[in-house]
Parts: sequence; C-alpha cells; structure tokens
Amino acid sequence: MLRTLDEQLRAVGAVVPDYQGRGLLAVPATVLDAFGVRTDDDPPPLADLDRELLDGVRQIVVVLADGLGWSQMDRLCALGVTPFIARIRERARARDHAQLLEATTVFPSTTAAAITTMHTARTPQEHGNLAYFVWLEEFEQVTQMLRWGPGFTRRGSYFDDPKLDPRPYAKVPSIHGRLREHGIASYVIEPEPFRSEAMTRMHAREATYVGYHLPTTMGVLIRGLVEGRPHGTRPAYVYAYWAGIDTSSHLYGPMSAEAAAEAAGFDLNLARAVGDRKAGDTLIILTADHGHSFTDPDKVIDLLGDDQLRALLRNPIAGEPRLAFLHADDPSAVRDHIESRWPDEFTLLSRDELLDAGLFGGRGDTSLAKRRIGEVLAMLSTDRAARIMRVDGQDFRHRGSHGGMSPEEMRIPILAWRA
Repeated sequence: MLRTLDEQLRAVGAVVPDYQGRGLLAVPATVLDAFGVRTDDDPPPLADLDRELLDGVRQIVVVLADGLGWSQMDRLCALGVTPFIARIRERARARDHAQLLEATTVFPSTTAAAITTMHTARTPQEHGNLAYFVWLEEFEQVTQMLRWGPGFTRRGSYFDDPKLDPRPYAKVPSIHGRLREHGIASYVIEPEPFRSEAMTRMHAREATYVGYHLPTTMGVLIRGLVEGRPHGTRPAYVYAYWAGIDTSSHLYGPMSAEAAAEAAGFDLNLARAVGDRKAGDTLIILTADHGHSFTDPDKVIDLLGDDQLRALLRNPIAGEPRLAFLHADDPSAVRDHIESRWPDEFTLLSRDELLDAGLFGGRGDTSLAKRRIGEVLAMLSTDRAARIMRVDGQDFRHRGSHGGMSPEEMRIPILAWRA
C-alpha cells in the first residue's frame, strides 16, 4: 500500500529539517542580522535566541564541531568528558549570558550541504552542494563535493587545472563577501590544506583565511583574533572548524572511547581559547553540521554490487551511505527492485515529493536540485548503511554515519554565550 511522504517519515521516526529559524540555516542568517546586513531575501535568524545576547556585540565567533550532534554532546557532558561545554550549558540554564537551543541541521544531514549553508546562508536546494557524492552533469561524473573532484579517488579536483576557475560553479554568493562590503571583517579558521580546496575558493574566498597545521592550535588562533583584534575597531565575524569528532565517530562509532577522547581534546582547546573570558562584546556560538547514527560495518547493504539495480539507473549511484541518490528513467522499476531485493530495509522517497515538501530548503528554483538528486532516494534509518561507492578501490566500513533523517543525525546543538 502506498503511503504519503508524511506517513513514510513518521514510520521511521524521521526528524525533518527546520529552515524557519530553528535550524542550522538560521546561524549564518543571525550573523547577517546582528551586523545589519540581512535583507528580506535572506532566511530568518534564530527565532528563539535571546536578543540580549546580541546587544552591543562587536565580534561573533561561530565554532562548528563537525559531527557533534545533540545526543552526542548531551552524553559527553553527562559523562564529564567535556567539562568546559558542560559549564557553559550550566550558564545557559542559569541564563547567565548564555543560551542552549536544540536545532536541526539541513537535509541531507551531511558536511558538504551544511558547510555550504554556513558560508552562504542558503539552503541545499539553492546552493546545490547536496551530498558528499553528487552526479554533476557539468563533468559527467559522480563528484566528491568537498573538493569537487572524481568521487572514486581520494585526491584531485577538477580545478587543479589552472584554466578552470571554480568561481562560476558557485550558485550563490557567500556571506563573507556581503559582510566585507559593509565594512565587517571576516575570518575563516580551518586546516591549512583546506586553503586551496574548491569549497574554500568557491564559498570563502572573500574571507581572511587563517589556517592551522595542528588542530590543537585552532583555539590559539581564535584567541588571537578575539583578543588581538587585527581588524581594529571594525566589527568582525570568525568562523572556525574542527574535524576530528566527525572522523573518530566514522571510524570508531559516535559513542566510542575514541570519539570521546577527540571530544575531550576539542573541549580543552575551546576552553583555552575563550574559557577565562568574562561576558563582553563577543558572542560565541558552538554548533555542528550533523550528528551520527551508529552503523554496523558487517551489515552494509551492497547497492553498488547489484547488477540488476545498475541496469535500471541512468547514472551511477550518488548521495550518502544512509541516503542513496538513484537517477532513473523508470522510478517505479527501481522501487520494485529494491523492495523485492531488500524488503523493509529502505525508506524509498520521491525526489519531487521531498522538494515539494521543502525538505531541501523550499526556497528558489528547483531545477538545479532536480538535476543533482536522483528521482528515487533510498534512505536507511536503522544500524545499516549502504555501499554506494568505492574510493581508490576501497569500501567504507564506518561505525558512524549520517546523511539520513534519524534524530541522532539531524538534531544539533546551538550553544551561545557572551565572552
């Protein structure tokens, strides 16, 4: 029996993204709003943020901890792994110049989509960086969307060719350029190797890039900008990124001792950066691009090795291990095959229904998203992931995954405090 989209999502306990002020999209919108740059064309800022936290702000620092979902942060604080974050959460409970908001990330719940949203204040539907792996007609290839290069290898970008400029491929402008046009300094603190990557060149080129060679120095760089103020008396926005919690959660599992050790290091780094600062004219916002769901590497579903499925597809499989994009001229045949081959494993979603429901953002034209998302999306919500791509001849055997709509993947924290 065919079910409506709402029935499908409720059946698996899916959490839908919020684009109206209670999701990740509202974080960059709040930055624009706080500095008087936001326009009517922009999405709404954080709906529930205490406006007193914005009064007199001259600097905003957004720290994005990749993979630090709501449930992970909650557990880490309860276990005493992240004492500094726990202390700020206590400040939030006491309403001591701090606030904790539960929010949702974008859909799909993945870094490529979320980070682009952070740099542009635009939805995945608008910016087009819709998943880790995306079929791009421009290059007739499944593309890894963080470096914009062939998905089947770990290195290389189309833009390594000096004759190919990445900027025309950016579909929306960045918030960094808009801030600088209004006299507001903008900084990006990320690993030094990211400086020349396509994502940076497309969506953060107007920011002053401050690269770190060791993750332990991220906090040193934050402190240097917040205290040293190389921008003088001008207002400033600082975006800082930490990757390790995501990496350890993929490799060992989101609730593993290894992931906890990485989170403890991040917590110490953040404490050394801003932990001794009294409430001042700087607003710190700690958030994440997604959480993680535990996945059993011994229970991976091999979509890539299914010759019958491949014969039904127009393009190779793309998307995420938890959310496969299936480009098909006959979507019903793809649905019938998957339901027959793997009964009750996948939630099979319609691209057009998802777009109509606004799950990719609901803003702007849908033509770009329709080209890049398959007609059928095969979503997993248990402890299973799918094999959709081999990279340098190797398979992913992750114990933590994201991209889908489980609460563990979709719910993220927004922890804001004055420093």
